[in-house]
Amino acid sequence: MFKKASEIHNISKGYYIAESMLVYQSGREVFQYDLASGKEMLRSSVEDDFQSLIKKEDLTIGISNTGYAFFDSRFLTKKAISIENGIGDYGLYNSNLIVVTTDYDYSLFLPKQGVQDVFLDKVIWETNAGETIKVESNMAFTVSLKGISRRDIVQGEVKWSLEMNNGNLLPELIGVSNGLVIFAFQENSKLIALDIETGAIKWEIKTLTKGLCIDKKKGLLNQMMVNYTAYDLLTGELKVNYQDSSYFESICIESQRSNYVLYGDYLITTDWKNGVVGAFNTLTHKFDWVHEEEGVSFPSPVPLSYTSPYLLIHDNKGTLHIFERE
Repeated sequence: MFKKASEIHNISKGYYIAESMLVYQSGREVFQYDLASGKEMLRSSVEDDFQSLIKKEDLTIGISNTGYAFFDSRFLTKKAISIENGIGDYGLYNSNLIVVTTDYDYSLFLPKQGVQDVFLDKVIWETNAGETIKVESNMAFTVSLKGISRRDIVQGEVKWSLEMNNGNLLPELIGVSNGLVIFAFQENSKLIALDIETGAIKWEIKTLTKGLCIDKKKGLLNQMMVNYTAYDLLTGELKVNYQDSSYFESICIESQRSNYVLYGDYLITTDWKNGVVGAFNTLTHKFDWVHEEEGVSFPSPVPLSYTSPYLLIHDNKGTLHIFERE
């Protein structure tokens, strides 16, 4: 299914592919690497350690813990912006918006976040203290220990809110699809689906709240936690419940994370401990492809990336493993 094409050492987590060109950072340099020929095409010095590099038209935008910068097609810095209290996450939303930390109450350990326009260089709205902004499909939500809200991503006004206690953990945004938004309430072991427009609860189920990903094409909520289950996205009905722990153990892939790649009928995922990656067939419930890298692991916070025909996986030692679809 996939063959190992190459690997690149000592690179940061932020990278992207534009056509067959891989753009990544190593040390204080940004590189452009042609995946088709396996040749370095360009390199340029930079001043920051970027956690995310994003292509936007003829610009590359680098986002770090402390700010962001714009680069031209030769990766020369056009402008750099410093954020006093740091970046909230490393995504660029709606083509021009990032989440930033605007303030922090050190007595209560509560942050305040805002949405900043990177081209206007200003915060256009901010939350109350203790609310964290989550963005999915260019839709903004705020989560706190008291519950969740949907916010207009440009203006910040509250569209709806739901009060629900989750103990000492923030509710986790699983995803948006088919007119629904899915949240996990970990301390209640509960998944809740809400109408994206009204906030009305459409369904809720008691289950483990890890290892989840949405298959928008099939309308399923997949879950791999040693075994494999799938729920109907619209109703929450359990559609698949494949239980064979000994099989997953024999393959050496026990997932326990949500960094999947969806590829046709396959969930491509990694083991929680070892450097093993595999493609799980959701129809036959077997792994049709398995690959192992010795002496490394694939951390769960680092997502797998697939840009046809390349599958990219970043390991715990800073090596990017590049696979090509056969």
